[in-house]
Amino acid sequence: MNPPDQQGIATEATIESIQQALNDLLHQLAPALSKKSEAMASDPMSRIEYCMTLVKSEASLAASLIADCAPQGRPMLAQAQQTLKSLESLQRLGKTALKA
Repeated sequence: MNPPDQQGIATEATIESIQQALNDLLHQLAPALSKKSEAMASDPMSRIEYCMTLVKSEASLAASLIADCAPQGRPMLAQAQQTLKSLESLQRLGKTALKA
């Protein structure tokens, strides 16, 4: 393909394509959270924030289990921390992409 032919191909991402990409990545990172927040798909940044709130609640529950010496608390907390880290990265990426 020569350069004039490439001009018809959209190279810039649209807001809609960025939002769809954020929703797709959220689904890959946290399928259960993605399912719980499907109704918010039109606003992926709010959706990510909502998922972060859910994960923080899970982390709080895990901390309570650890305090009660329940064995499932530690792996639950580790999973919540990893998920939260991934969601924070996705949030930073989304803020950057939507700002451009």
